[in-house]
Amino acid sequence: METNVIRRKYLSFFENKGHTIFPSDSLVPKDDPTLLFTGAGMNQFKDMFLGKGELDVKRTTTCQKCLRTGDIENVGKTPKHHTFFEMLGNFSFGDYFKLEAIELAWEFMLNEMKLPKERLSISVFLDDEESYEIWLNKIGVPEDKIYRFGENENFWPANAPSEGPNGPCGPCSEIYYDRGQEIGCGRKECAPDCDCDRFVEVWNLVFTQFDRRDGGILEPLPNKNVDTGMGLERMASVMQGVSTNFEIDIFKPIIQGIAEIAEVEYDGQTENGKLMNRIADHIRAIVFCISDGVLPSNEGRGYVERRLLRRAVRDGLNLGKKDCFLYKLVPIISEIMNEPYPEIRQRRENIARIIKNEEERFHETLLLGSRRLEELMENLHNSGQKVLRGSDAFQLYDTFGFPLDMTESILKENNLLIDKKGFEEEMHMQRERAKVSSQMKGSIFDEGPLSIIKEKTKETIFLGYEKDETESKVIGLIINEQLTDSAEAGQEIHIVLDQTPFYAEAGGQVGDTGIVQTKHAKVEIYDTKIWNNIIVHIGKVVEGKIRTNENVTSMIDVKRRVAIRRNHSVTHLLHYILRRVIGQHAEQSGSLVAPDRLRFDFHHFTSIKKDEIARIEELINEKIMENVPVITKEMTFDKAKETGATALFGEKYDENVRVVNIGDYSQELCGGTHVNYTGEIGLFKIVNESSIAAGIRRIEAVTGKEALARIKHKEEILERLCSILDIQEESAIQRTEEMIQQIKDLRKDVQKVKQESVQRYSSSLIANAKEISGVKIVTEVIEGVGVEDLRKTADSLKKILSSVAIILGTTENGRVILIASLSNDLVKKGLHAGNIAKDIAKIVGGGGGGRADMAQAGGQFPNKINEAIDLAFKIIREKIEHLFSD
Repeated sequence: METNVIRRKYLSFFENKGHTIFPSDSLVPKDDPTLLFTGAGMNQFKDMFLGKGELDVKRTTTCQKCLRTGDIENVGKTPKHHTFFEMLGNFSFGDYFKLEAIELAWEFMLNEMKLPKERLSISVFLDDEESYEIWLNKIGVPEDKIYRFGENENFWPANAPSEGPNGPCGPCSEIYYDRGQEIGCGRKECAPDCDCDRFVEVWNLVFTQFDRRDGGILEPLPNKNVDTGMGLERMASVMQGVSTNFEIDIFKPIIQGIAEIAEVEYDGQTENGKLMNRIADHIRAIVFCISDGVLPSNEGRGYVERRLLRRAVRDGLNLGKKDCFLYKLVPIISEIMNEPYPEIRQRRENIARIIKNEEERFHETLLLGSRRLEELMENLHNSGQKVLRGSDAFQLYDTFGFPLDMTESILKENNLLIDKKGFEEEMHMQRERAKVSSQMKGSIFDEGPLSIIKEKTKETIFLGYEKDETESKVIGLIINEQLTDSAEAGQEIHIVLDQTPFYAEAGGQVGDTGIVQTKHAKVEIYDTKIWNNIIVHIGKVVEGKIRTNENVTSMIDVKRRVAIRRNHSVTHLLHYILRRVIGQHAEQSGSLVAPDRLRFDFHHFTSIKKDEIARIEELINEKIMENVPVITKEMTFDKAKETGATALFGEKYDENVRVVNIGDYSQELCGGTHVNYTGEIGLFKIVNESSIAAGIRRIEAVTGKEALARIKHKEEILERLCSILDIQEESAIQRTEEMIQQIKDLRKDVQKVKQESVQRYSSSLIANAKEISGVKIVTEVIEGVGVEDLRKTADSLKKILSSVAIILGTTENGRVILIASLSNDLVKKGLHAGNIAKDIAKIVGGGGGGRADMAQAGGQFPNKINEAIDLAFKIIREKIEHLFSD
């Protein structure tokens, strides 16, 4: 049975059983800082499980995109571990419980999947008699097919009764498919908890029935919930009769693509096969991460993505693939996954560009890693040590992408060893960090002040689209993260109102500022945020005393809002014009809409040319002058997509959305505030264009008064320059170019004079040089020159003299500069300019180093420069005398 068929059958089965199908949540959890990635189907229903949700349905079913990295080291090595996978799930919120959940699962397995029941085994929590009795007596599973396990295996969260965290929890029951004795370890007592591959856990039914409290107390919940999860890839391996997930239909074409690109035959049992499995897993994760808006970076989700990509590149290197290849797999994945996730195909060109760019950057990093390893080896040789520290090996692995075996091989070639134990300790710490970041943390169950307010009011009514001022009621006051009944002048405060005109920061638009006041109190609001549909006004009481349940007048800063509206509407124009000028791939990846400026991030791989910048400005200002209406409509998300509205890359939307139309050309989903006509924007001016990440560019711009001020400032600069240079504005460019050319000519003349001076000075230095055993030693302090002049002088001397040691010095801005340079014959005999520079730098109170033939030193004691040069002469003389005495 094809994977797509299994997915369809599952969702259809539960829809027919009264469940509402919900689309997969994004891999980036919305409004949930406790999660790095979505790792389970229940994540998007967390509020329902916590008793705070507002869904109007009691039964749901999903196929959820998931990403976990806790077991990343097992990926590719075992038949079932993945980073990215799909989880089928059915959920009940206070509706059915154990009996119906178990009956539904059994019916699906037997009637829809048509699996032989003698192949199915069941596990239950040790103390869950109810589930045990249902499986035994209601379903009729033989007693020897039901296994009782402890809280580590059959409780969610694992070990919650004894270890926590506090909050909703419960026992779980798992369904296993028995592949047969010939697949497993062969032991007679082999069971689902065995480490062999005989039993495959395909479905986990979690029964959330307790509220854990301090001391391990399990209080029964008034509303009991069901949360189930079936790994789609695992189920597909069972239904397709293959021994590993990597042999199923949605993996085969990817692995075949890798085999063709790497020109390596696939065998899942070999080391090369395991590398190809891991590449296939990781590239799927990378593609879906990028599609959901995650870009490679050095922190958070972007770091996880970058790490996955680098592991895949390293695996490619071990397969002999030394150039970029991962991006070539994107079209294969987009076709395989098109039925459930058509957005991958729509975005595949952009996804492939981002991956290729990151691959190229990583190959450059590997080159830097090679240089870093050379430095580390040189340090070991110089210090007489033989073992590379584990922390250094881990830095090569983590920062520069060097696999341990590559580092070990290079070290072996240089008669060096590696501290493997230290490396493994560093790896263990990273794994623990990864596990923590991929788990749901205990803090999700914390009952903070906003959670308490949420129980009183489900949401704050936002009236700011129509009104700048409203009458409101104070629902809650928070000071120092604690609820309070009142707040006095001087106190910083968070205020929750029943309704408000204040826009909370969202979609790149900053939060409103303004005033909340009564007859006796006044609060200055300097920011507005939103949490779980609760709008939070952040400010300071400046007059009187404000109280909970009091009626207040809420007023936004209207001038500031008007400026924000201008900047938000122009970001929509900018998005439209960018795609028109530089290509449809220029999708928005982020933005900032503030009153005084706007920032727009978008997908593009090269800097925008000056003529393109000018064209973008020109077209946007044309649209502004056309003064077309900006119309906002509310509709369902599906309807918005049908009308062609642009949904932003990686963004998740509610069922009902607002669509902002500018003329007949720009149509975007947006919850922000906008002008009524484009003419209100006034003027648009780009102030900067730059790169902020691989494949991401940023435009910064201003509108209205800020744009006029920018132009006026430039005019003032031009007038000032014309005054200083005594030229007319009309001829400013020509006269400036002429002056620049004159300066260049003068610099050439100066350089020529300097070169002639160096040649004359070189002759003088040679005449004064001392000679020892046929080697010329040149030492001199030359005042009034820079470090480049010293280097050129040294190079000039080495061209004239075949065997020479040179030490030159100067002072510049109160600091000492010293140059040590040796001819090749002296380097071959063991002299090292870098070591000489290090030694003499100590005299002048500084440091130095460099190559064997050329090095530099610096210091802070100009009065000791001659002493340093004398020491250099002494060091060189002794080394030469020692060499020629042998």
